[in-house]
Amino acid sequence: MATTHTNTSFRFDIAVIDDQHQHLIDLLDRLGGLVDGQVPEILEVLDALRRYTVEHFSFEEQLMRDHGFPEYESHRHEHEVFEAYVKHLYRRIELGKAVLRQDVQSFLKVWLTRHIQGSDRKYAEYFRQRGVVL
Repeated sequence: MATTHTNTSFRFDIAVIDDQHQHLIDLLDRLGGLVDGQVPEILEVLDALRRYTVEHFSFEEQLMRDHGFPEYESHRHEHEVFEAYVKHLYRRIELGKAVLRQDVQSFLKVWLTRHIQGSDRKYAEYFRQRGVVL
Protein backbone atom coordinates (compact mmCIF):
# COMPACT_ATOMS: atom_id res chain seq x y z
CA MET A 1 0.00 0.00 0.00
CA ALA A 2 1.52 3.30 -1.03
CA THR A 3 2.24 5.90 1.59
CA THR A 4 -0.04 8.92 1.61
CA HIS A 5 1.84 11.29 3.90
CA THR A 6 2.62 13.74 1.14
CA ASN A 7 -1.05 14.13 0.20
CA THR A 8 -2.05 17.69 1.15
CA SER A 9 -5.74 16.76 1.18
CA PHE A 10 -5.07 15.29 4.64
CA ARG A 11 -3.83 18.60 6.01
CA PHE A 12 -6.01 21.32 7.52
CA ASP A 13 -3.31 23.73 8.74
CA ILE A 14 -4.23 22.76 12.30
CA ALA A 15 -0.87 21.39 13.40
CA VAL A 16 -2.05 19.19 16.25
CA ILE A 17 -4.75 17.55 14.10
CA ASP A 18 -2.49 17.27 11.06
CA ASP A 19 0.17 15.55 13.17
CA GLN A 20 -2.37 13.13 14.63
CA HIS A 21 -3.75 12.29 11.19
CA GLN A 22 -0.21 11.73 9.94
CA HIS A 23 0.42 9.28 12.78
CA LEU A 24 -2.73 7.33 11.87
CA ILE A 25 -1.66 7.21 8.23
CA ASP A 26 1.82 6.07 9.24
CA LEU A 27 0.30 3.22 11.27
CA LEU A 28 -1.77 2.12 8.29
CA ASP A 29 1.30 2.29 6.08
CA ARG A 30 3.15 0.05 8.58
CA LEU A 31 0.23 -2.36 8.53
CA GLY A 32 0.27 -2.36 4.74
CA GLY A 33 3.87 -3.54 4.76
CA LEU A 34 3.03 -6.69 6.72
CA VAL A 35 1.97 -10.07 5.40
CA ASP A 36 -0.22 -12.80 6.86
CA GLY A 37 2.64 -14.77 8.40
CA GLN A 38 3.66 -11.81 10.57
CA VAL A 39 0.82 -12.21 13.07
CA PRO A 40 2.68 -10.81 16.11
CA GLU A 41 3.69 -7.73 14.14
CA ILE A 42 0.19 -7.33 12.72
CA LEU A 43 -1.31 -7.52 16.20
CA GLU A 44 1.23 -5.01 17.48
CA VAL A 45 0.37 -2.48 14.77
CA LEU A 46 -3.38 -3.10 15.06
CA ASP A 47 -3.15 -2.56 18.82
CA ALA A 48 -1.20 0.66 18.28
CA LEU A 49 -3.83 1.73 15.74
CA ARG A 50 -6.64 0.91 18.15
CA ARG A 51 -5.03 2.78 21.05
CA TYR A 52 -4.14 5.79 18.94
CA THR A 53 -7.56 6.06 17.31
CA VAL A 54 -9.15 6.11 20.77
CA GLU A 55 -6.77 8.90 21.80
CA HIS A 56 -7.19 10.87 18.58
CA PHE A 57 -10.95 10.45 18.36
CA SER A 58 -11.34 11.51 22.00
CA PHE A 59 -9.30 14.63 21.28
CA GLU A 60 -11.40 15.51 18.23
CA GLU A 61 -14.66 14.83 20.04
CA GLN A 62 -13.67 17.06 22.96
CA LEU A 63 -12.87 19.88 20.53
CA MET A 64 -16.21 19.40 18.80
CA ARG A 65 -18.09 19.52 22.11
CA ASP A 66 -16.10 22.52 23.33
CA HIS A 67 -16.88 24.50 20.18
CA GLY A 68 -20.45 23.35 19.55
CA PHE A 69 -19.85 21.48 16.30
CA PRO A 70 -23.39 20.71 15.08
CA GLU A 71 -22.50 17.34 13.52
CA TYR A 72 -20.84 16.03 16.67
CA GLU A 73 -23.15 13.03 17.19
CA SER A 74 -22.85 11.68 13.65
CA HIS A 75 -19.10 12.24 13.71
CA ARG A 76 -18.79 10.42 17.03
CA HIS A 77 -20.78 7.53 15.57
CA GLU A 78 -18.32 7.23 12.68
CA HIS A 79 -15.52 7.02 15.24
CA GLU A 80 -17.33 4.30 17.18
CA VAL A 81 -17.81 2.22 14.03
CA PHE A 82 -14.12 2.41 13.14
CA GLU A 83 -12.99 1.64 16.68
CA ALA A 84 -15.30 -1.37 16.83
CA TYR A 85 -14.06 -2.64 13.46
CA VAL A 86 -10.39 -2.42 14.46
CA LYS A 87 -11.09 -4.07 17.82
CA HIS A 88 -13.06 -6.87 16.14
CA LEU A 89 -10.37 -7.38 13.50
CA TYR A 90 -7.67 -7.55 16.17
CA ARG A 91 -9.60 -10.13 18.15
CA ARG A 92 -10.31 -12.32 15.09
CA ILE A 93 -6.67 -12.28 14.00
CA GLU A 94 -5.55 -12.98 17.57
CA LEU A 95 -7.83 -16.01 17.71
CA GLY A 96 -6.68 -17.23 14.30
CA LYS A 97 -10.14 -16.73 12.80
CA ALA A 98 -9.07 -14.09 10.29
CA VAL A 99 -6.04 -12.99 8.34
CA LEU A 100 -4.97 -9.54 7.31
CA ARG A 101 -5.75 -9.51 3.61
CA GLN A 102 -5.20 -6.70 1.15
CA ASP A 103 -8.93 -5.94 1.07
CA VAL A 104 -8.94 -5.40 4.85
CA GLN A 105 -5.91 -3.13 4.62
CA SER A 106 -7.57 -1.24 1.77
CA PHE A 107 -10.80 -0.89 3.75
CA LEU A 108 -8.94 0.66 6.69
CA LYS A 109 -7.03 3.06 4.43
CA VAL A 110 -10.14 4.03 2.42
CA TRP A 111 -12.23 4.52 5.56
CA LEU A 112 -9.61 6.77 7.14
CA THR A 113 -9.05 8.70 3.92
CA ARG A 114 -12.76 9.36 3.42
CA HIS A 115 -13.23 10.25 7.08
CA ILE A 116 -10.36 12.75 7.11
CA GLN A 117 -11.17 14.29 3.74
CA GLY A 118 -14.93 14.37 4.43
CA SER A 119 -16.08 14.45 8.03
CA ASP A 120 -12.91 15.86 9.56
CA ARG A 121 -12.66 18.56 6.92
CA LYS A 122 -16.15 19.72 7.98
CA TYR A 123 -15.17 20.34 11.58
CA ALA A 124 -11.87 21.94 10.52
CA GLU A 125 -13.80 24.37 8.31
CA TYR A 126 -16.31 24.99 11.12
CA PHE A 127 -13.44 25.84 13.49
CA ARG A 128 -11.79 28.07 10.90
CA GLN A 129 -15.03 30.00 10.28
CA ARG A 130 -15.36 30.64 14.01
CA GLY A 131 -11.75 31.67 14.48
CA VAL A 132 -10.89 28.71 16.68
CA VAL A 133 -7.12 28.59 17.18
CA LEU A 134 -5.53 25.34 18.27
